[in-house]
Amino acid sequence: MTLGVLTNGINSIINMAKNEQYTVIPIHKRPDLLMDCCKLINSEWPSSEGRRLRTLSMSCESFPTCLVLLNDSKVIGHCKVSLLPSRDNSCFIESVVIDYGCRSQGLGSMLLRKTEEYVINKGIKRIYLATKGQEKFYLKNGYNICEPINVWECNNWVTHTQDRSSFLISKKSCGPPPPPLPISLFSSKKSTVVTSKTYMVKIL
Repeated sequence: MTLGVLTNGINSIINMAKNEQYTVIPIHKRPDLLMDCCKLINSEWPSSEGRRLRTLSMSCESFPTCLVLLNDSKVIGHCKVSLLPSRDNSCFIESVVIDYGCRSQGLGSMLLRKTEEYVINKGIKRIYLATKGQEKFYLKNGYNICEPINVWECNNWVTHTQDRSSFLISKKSCGPPPPPLPISLFSSKKSTVVTSKTYMVKIL
């Protein structure tokens, strides 16, 4: 047996042991870990504890879903995923965080892979995210830069152009009708997303 084959075998065993050491589960299946997860996220992005706990408590099977990376029973990572209402079979990674003391060990990539496996099982075909400064990390994990998207895009709130001014006119109005609202307010074109972040996508 050559040294290279032996080394590869040892590395495979180490990786298997590492994978067994860590697990990724939805936080709604372990509500006892909500506070630990809250502290982890707030260590990276400070916010009120109550607000953070309310957001985490919204995690569910049908999205949004908060996934936690565990080392035994210790929360060391978190990833939140939500559906994209404007795109079929697509979701958006809202946040990814690894405990500061556990970084540079490949755990961020592990959390991403487990997140992708989770959403694939939910029928997701594309996964989007936005980042500022972590482009190399996501490129390494198979993501590609794409055009910015409107994450919470919804249908126009006025569907018929003839209603542009009529909804402003009261039945009791005795004066002349107001001038029509600007055409741009009712444009069917998608609004341009202006952002300093880099948007990325991965086809699963």
